[in-house]
Amino acid sequence: MQRTTTYPDSSAIRSNAEALGEQAHGGIDRLTSTAHQAVERATSAAANAADTLGVKGRQLLDTRDEWMDTTRVYVREHPLAALGVALAAGYLLSRILSSR
Repeated sequence: MQRTTTYPDSSAIRSNAEALGEQAHGGIDRLTSTAHQAVERATSAAANAADTLGVKGRQLLDTRDEWMDTTRVYVREHPLAALGVALAAGYLLSRILSSR
């Protein structure tokens, strides 16, 4: 007994290929949309972080300037006390560093 092989016609193959292509296209569209949303969220988070860092940086600079002004005033009003504090700090720092 001899077997005959039947092959699907080209229109069935084309139809299946088109259906697979449409499914793949839909999946790619969803993936693209999800990736785009993720990039937008990451961009927004990075922009917010940069704004926050900028504000905090300015606050730190303002605080530094205030401390420097306060120190200048204190040194001008109490020069001997400031000299004593500087000598004590230098002595302690030299002891800490020399013990290493």
